[in-house]
Amino acid sequence: MSNLAQYLQERLQDENIMERAMNEIMRKEYSISNDIEISYSLINTAQQTLSDLDKSIDELSMLVENLRHQSLKLTKD
Repeated sequence: MSNLAQYLQERLQDENIMERAMNEIMRKEYSISNDIEISYSLINTAQQTLSDLDKSIDELSMLVENLRHQSLKLTKD
């Protein structure tokens, strides 16, 4: 094989390696981006759930307080 043919073959192999590396990098970047998007979605869902739980706790506290007042009224009567 001539020096030129060998040089061109090596360059082609280098380009193939670079192309495969770039494809792998792009695939990993997409995967990471997708994981980040899913993480943000899960965080938002968790925040909403905590907010809903906080509201429910407040409502339950009010109900308990009302029951306590009613119980005191009944025991006084």
